Amino acid sequence: MPQSHKSLHRLYEPDAYNTQRLPDSYWAHSVGPLPDSQTLPMDGNLKTGIAVIGGGYTGLSNALKLAEAGHSVMVLDAGRPGWGASGRNGGFCCMGGSIHSLHDLARQFGEDASRQFARHQLASIDLAANRIADWGADVDQHSDGEMVLAHKQGRVKSLHEEARELAHYAGVQSTFYSAEALIEQGMKANGIAGGLHVKAGFGLHPFKYLAALQKACLKAGVQIFEQAEVTAISETATGIALTANNCRIDARQAVIATNGYSAENMPHWLAGRLLPVISGILVTRPLTEGEQADQGWQSDMMAYDTRILLHYFRKLPDGRFMFGGRGGLSASPDGQAKARKALIDEFHTMFPAWRDVDITHHWNGLVCLSQSYRPFIGRVDGYQRLWASLAYHGNGVALASYAGEMLAGLMTGRLTHADIGPVMTVPPKKFPFPGLRRQYRWLAYAAYGLRDTFA
Repeated sequence: MPQSHKSLHRLYEPDAYNTQRLPDSYWAHSVGPLPDSQTLPMDGNLKTGIAVIGGGYTGLSNALKLAEAGHSVMVLDAGRPGWGASGRNGGFCCMGGSIHSLHDLARQFGEDASRQFARHQLASIDLAANRIADWGADVDQHSDGEMVLAHKQGRVKSLHEEARELAHYAGVQSTFYSAEALIEQGMKANGIAGGLHVKAGFGLHPFKYLAALQKACLKAGVQIFEQAEVTAISETATGIALTANNCRIDARQAVIATNGYSAENMPHWLAGRLLPVISGILVTRPLTEGEQADQGWQSDMMAYDTRILLHYFRKLPDGRFMFGGRGGLSASPDGQAKARKALIDEFHTMFPAWRDVDITHHWNGLVCLSQSYRPFIGRVDGYQRLWASLAYHGNGVALASYAGEMLAGLMTGRLTHADIGPVMTVPPKKFPFPGLRRQYRWLAYAAYGLRDTFA
């Protein structure tokens, strides 16, 4: 039977996978008391109906849906729920999930499939909003949709094309703003030539949302274990056997929900199919009303620009400003120090009036790209009882929540592949020369930087 080895193979330096502590992020510092989790017994033997590997949005959403359907579910996280991307991201609950445009996906899979994927994206936003309301969760929700900002005049045309595409495939309305109109709306940033207000989505505190989801899982009877790194998977005649902390867990089925923090050999099918990239975020101290006016950015609209190596940013409800972007090519301390400096320089370039404002937090995390540049939901090839959902391309707050639920439906027979659609059920292939993924990304970043500047 297919089996992984106890030595986990990963792409980045060990600092990217230090599960012993939460990142030094604003989210971790401001989330408040977190729900308790259990720890596995050493050298024990546990049984469950379904074992979910990964305690982020995907894993917990999958576990919650399965538990509500009456299944026995156990979640295993190498750190603690929220340690990974679900507790590190920018908190953009919005459309997205694929690097390909809806038009490109239509050319590959047909217009019906592209529209189906767009419907899933909108349903993902609704799911998160309904959860927050139903749970009475305070997640610092704000922002009516999001603003896409043309970072130079040559990208204004693409905003109009995006507006037509969103209307055609998703039925989403949007409004274009000139540079002058953006200033009137309190959204002034250096170099911006126009903006498109996409009227779907909202901003939230990603770790507070994760904590609320974890509480819902516990209430539904899900067992959640932290510091439970799975180091071996094998399929038996009757189910799946996992090893974590020298404890054996026997389950009827199992789910890989580790996204960008997946090991290359957990299971081997993942090797070469995913490319985690580092994204960094900084947060300032609260800005005074005068400081906001000096820069001309007073809006709480979440926004991102049209660069390939994009920036994403928003004013938080307490007046702090969050700014994110690509976080360098190395997870080593020296590599991250350089990436931090580069991100601060980019922040000061876009928002020069805040050059002397203190930055209180900086952290990074891994964004998961697949070879297909599409999410994947389905059975792991070579296994009968092992499933996976991952690769949301930096837009997992909404889509990971919904994908976890859809995977639960697929596992129980409530949903079919046709219900989910080919955009998310066709498995990714391996990257060309997969062993060189990190190396040729250096060249890709250099090329993207040139395109962002000159194309």
